[in-house]
Formats: sequence, C-alpha cells, structure tokens
Amino acid sequence: MIVVSRQVEAFIREFFDQNPLSQLGLVTLKDGVAHCLTDLGGSPESHVQALMGKLTSSGDASLQNGLDLVQSLLNQIPTYGHREVLILYSALSTCDPGDIMETIQKCKASKIRCSVIGLSAELYICKYLCQETGGTYAIALDEYHLKELVIEHAPPPPAIAEFAIANLIKMGFPQRAAEGVISICSCHKEAKVGGGYTCPRCKARVCELPTECQICGLTLVSSPHLARSYHHLFPITPFDDVTPSVSNDPRNLPRNCFGCQQSLVNPGNMPASCVCCPKCKQYFCLDCDIYIHESLHNCPGCESFRQSKSIGCE
Repeated sequence: MIVVSRQVEAFIREFFDQNPLSQLGLVTLKDGVAHCLTDLGGSPESHVQALMGKLTSSGDASLQNGLDLVQSLLNQIPTYGHREVLILYSALSTCDPGDIMETIQKCKASKIRCSVIGLSAELYICKYLCQETGGTYAIALDEYHLKELVIEHAPPPPAIAEFAIANLIKMGFPQRAAEGVISICSCHKEAKVGGGYTCPRCKARVCELPTECQICGLTLVSSPHLARSYHHLFPITPFDDVTPSVSNDPRNLPRNCFGCQQSLVNPGNMPASCVCCPKCKQYFCLDCDIYIHESLHNCPGCESFRQSKSIGCE
C-alpha cells in the first residue's frame, strides 16, 4: 500500500500540473463497500492530505459498488467535460450485490471512460469494462512499471467531436487579498489573517485556486491556469522526420538546430538525425523535438516568425 499511495500522490500532482482546471476525487474499495475518500475538487494538497495514512486494504472489493458511486459523482460533470475513472485494482475477484454487466452499460451510456491498472493477475471483468467504455487495461510488473502506467493517464485524452459540445463558461479572476487583513474563509468556515483570494462577484474569501466559490458558485481561476490548459486544446503539430535524400544534400539542411543552436552535423561532416516543422520549415534536433512537444508546447520557429511579422506590421 505504501508503493500504491506514493504513485497515487505523484499522479495527483502531475494531473493538476497538466490539467489545472480539472477536478479529481478519490474512492477506495474495501470490505465490499465503496468509500468516497475525497469529493471532486481542484486542490491537489487536499487530496494528498486525505490520502496519507488512510489508504488501507481489508475484506473483498466490489467493483460494481465502486462504479455506482463514481457514476453518481461524475453525472454532475457538464457535457463539455471529460468523465474518466482510473482504477488501481489488486483483488483477484469482485464481490458484487447485483449484475455488474448492467452497471458497466450504465457507465458506457453516461460516457464514462474507465481504465484499469491491475496490481495482480489479469481479470476478464476488468478487461471487459475497459473495452466497453473505451479505456485501457494494463498489468503493472513492478514499481517502476506502475509509475509509468499511472503517469500515462495524467494528460487529457483527445476529445471526441461527437461529444465535444462548445459552451461558454463563466469564470472569475480573483485578486490576491491584502496581507494583514482578517476575513472569514468561505471554504474552511473560519477566520484567517491575510493571504487568500477575493471572489470578484460576491467578495468572498477563498484560500487557493482553481476552485469554485462556495457562496456564489463562480469558477475562480488564474491566468496561468488557463495558459497551461491551452496547449491541450491546440496541440503543436508533430514535426516531420528529415528524409535521407534531404539529409544527404548539405544545401538543404542548416548546420545548427534552430532551438538550441547545437550542430546538426556529426563528425566526418555527416548530417545528424533531425526533424522539420511543417509550418515554419525550421530544423530541430531530436532533443529539442522532445522538449518542444512535451514541455514547451510552442514551436520557437513559428513563434519567432509570428513576432517578426507583428513587428513588421507596426
């Protein structure tokens, strides 16, 4: 359980780093009952604190009770949001009070994507659940493999055009509260000194962002949260591998990577492996290709071209 709790904590932090505007909840299955450890919320620290010291195992696991509980929690998610369930399952069976096949079909009808990471042997019911709901099923071989499987679920899945309905969402950008001012926190229901944020609609105090105002219900975020979510909506186009015919002609290949300025020529004046942006036609080394797509989420060549174009217009 220590290994599982460590990986779940890492997943929670990575999930909110990749999806700062999303919400997450924790549910445990033990003694044939599904327990809601934390409600849906956007605070990683509250989930981590609830997880520490409370993750224990006992009795039989009921997959059906767990699916019924998460379905009731996720049905309140609006149509423009993703409904996902990631199950870490170590039991070799499921002890259910009813027909679990009906529950799986209900999850499918509610468009809840269920994925399972098995901590023991493969189970048919888990594989069937993932196949019906469009999720993935994998068995962890060791701690390192478990970490890889869990972190793979942190980035959001691609939106399906059939279900991705555009909606306008009201959001507020609260200001940082003045230091030394005593105010009642709406999320903890107690007086606190300084810090926190002030809701722009009802002037209530909240401790952290993103969150939903407990008084007026307005979604409160900061501009960095929106910026970090933007690249998932408009991902950067994959770069094209440079073909050998182009690489063999030195005139068609710059000698330096556009990103890091490292040489694209190996000893012996032989061209090294590189990629090319299909939009700006700039060449990058493989290390920059990975960094741009996994961390930067912006092409330096396209951004420099856009900046020089705007300066030219002025």
